[in-house]
Amino acid sequence: MEVRIIQNKKQALAFCESIMQGRLPLKVAVQDIYPTRSLESNAYLWGIVYEHISRASGHSPEEVHRAYKKQFNFRHDLRYNDRKRLWVWIMGVATTTSLDTREIWDYIMKVRADAEIELDIVIPLPNECFINELEFKEEK
Repeated sequence: MEVRIIQNKKQALAFCESIMQGRLPLKVAVQDIYPTRSLESNAYLWGIVYEHISRASGHSPEEVHRAYKKQFNFRHDLRYNDRKRLWVWIMGVATTTSLDTREIWDYIMKVRADAEIELDIVIPLPNECFINELEFKEEK
């Protein structure tokens, strides 16, 4: 099977040209490729999200991380075992380091939403600053 990764418009046009010149019928599979999680998303997760939850709950950030991994990053997959000739369920808590950019932000938003619902705390988004509007200062 031939695999091509298209990263720009020139490569896409060349691929379309090769399809038009090729033999039919043709089978094509398209898959989005997202980059792996960024250092900024990881820093936001550990430095802001887990830190706010840690302060509100009294647990360490590592404990918070383990609990949310179990809740939101549990994976299951059905794989064929050639040796046993059986389909086997592979289940367990996956690591967050293997998540791509889209998956890590989905995970972060789930953690933020759960913290807001269950712990009644508001975690700021990146580049967001909360100012308590109820703290009025008298001008002299």
